[in-house]
Amino acid sequence: MTYPHNNISRTKNTTYAYGMAVLFILFSFLSVSAQVEPTVKSKIDTTKIRLGEQINYTVIVEADQLANVIFPEGQTFSPLEMIESYKVDTSFAEAKMTLIKKYGLTQFDSGSYKIPRQRIIIGDRTIQTDSFQVDVANVKLDTLTQGLYDIKPAIELPTDYSKFWKYLLWILPILIAIALFLFWLLRRHKKRIEAEKYIPPFEQALASLRQLDQTDFIVSAKYKEYYSTLTDTLRRYYEEKVYDRALESTTDELIARLEAEKDSGHIDFNPETIQQLKDIFKRADLVKFARINPPSGKAEADRHAIEQIVKETKEALPEPTIEELMKDQDFREAMERRRTRKLWLTGVSGVLGILLIALIAGIVIKGYDEVKDYLLGNQTRELAEGNWITSEYGYPSVVISTPKVLERLETPIPDDLKDKMQANAFGWQTDPPAISVAVIQIILPKGTEPPIKEIIDGQVAKLEEKGFVADIVKQEEFKTPNGAEGIKTFGTGKFMIDKEKNISISGEYAMLNFVAENIIQQVIITWDKDDTYSSEIAERIINSVELQKAETK
Repeated sequence: MTYPHNNISRTKNTTYAYGMAVLFILFSFLSVSAQVEPTVKSKIDTTKIRLGEQINYTVIVEADQLANVIFPEGQTFSPLEMIESYKVDTSFAEAKMTLIKKYGLTQFDSGSYKIPRQRIIIGDRTIQTDSFQVDVANVKLDTLTQGLYDIKPAIELPTDYSKFWKYLLWILPILIAIALFLFWLLRRHKKRIEAEKYIPPFEQALASLRQLDQTDFIVSAKYKEYYSTLTDTLRRYYEEKVYDRALESTTDELIARLEAEKDSGHIDFNPETIQQLKDIFKRADLVKFARINPPSGKAEADRHAIEQIVKETKEALPEPTIEELMKDQDFREAMERRRTRKLWLTGVSGVLGILLIALIAGIVIKGYDEVKDYLLGNQTRELAEGNWITSEYGYPSVVISTPKVLERLETPIPDDLKDKMQANAFGWQTDPPAISVAVIQIILPKGTEPPIKEIIDGQVAKLEEKGFVADIVKQEEFKTPNGAEGIKTFGTGKFMIDKEKNISISGEYAMLNFVAENIIQQVIITWDKDDTYSSEIAERIINSVELQKAETK
């Protein structure tokens, strides 16, 4: 059975689908038609300058609003020097945008120069600007009428504190822990000194009796504790001044010793005092061992009697001799030295313990290599993780990124060849030689075919003169990121640290050789094979190498 309304529905859906397809095609066509064809124009404000004057180089780009435009950066205007790169001025009109980029250029040698074409990247397209001829004239100087001025002082760059904060995050917790430990140690030492402060036996005995008065032993009927403290106070005093075994002696032994001291005439004891002392000790023994409490008020009377006995004993003792006084002073000084020595030993041990704990924690959290590099330093790691510099060397220029700026090297040329060739060299290396970089440019007379094989062999031999002995020599084709093709000579070898003792370390080398007509350009790198960061640096340098094509004047 046929349902007309279903046919109508399908007809509407089909029509809608075709309609959407047509709209999509029209929209695509209009979008493509609406895209703006990119254009690039360049100009300079003058073609003649004097030494050091600025040329304003302007690039004007018109492109679609959605296009990604990349302008040249760095020293791409060689032989002129780029001294200023201004911000891009952007304006929009309908679907088109206009970008204006300005550069400040100069030259410090007189002559006629050509500003090379510049590459502007717009989306996936690369468009080159026009080249310009510029004349640089000398500046006439009149030193007779023109005053001379002092050289301006060097401008100090702002200090980089990024590494300081990194180190502080590690050091600060350790310093806080050490400070807290030393504070606790000194405070404890002070308390011990106060606790162990020397008090003469007589004053110490009286102080103990006064402390006994402050207790509640009698009120609580704790007569055993009361008499133990009372008799121990007297025994300690006698141990110091009368009998050096008074604390461990029995009552009878102590009384016998006191009577012997009286009979020998060493101590002028009163017989009544000895008898009184004997009664107090016996009463104390009954309280402590037989648990017989003394009559009311007797404990207080015995306490006052002990105080009186201590005072009488002090009066009866002979004056100390000079030898005894010296011996006592030496003892106190020896104790002070012992306390000081113990304080230092504890302090040093504690600080070393904190450092050891911090070291173990660092190794567990960051790893052994991280902690080792942090404590001992790692030259190649600092170079690998530091700020790199991208510069151009020679003309036509070799663009290369390195941890440090390459310095110009002397390239001695025999007198008979000075008119036939030119040579420029730039280099840098670490000390000790964990990694080295050199950029060499040789310009031969036009029409001369560069002897690339002989030059490569000569450079390998030159490496040996510099202390690097190549064991393996390999070659392969090499292409830079900007498409320049060359020959890569590489292999392994060793750095001779001490030829006499035959001390060396394993190394690797790579030579990038580029030939363009009568110009030979080389990049030579050597590095420590066993150093991870040296290998990373070498790989990064090799991957950064680019060649700029020479512009004909």
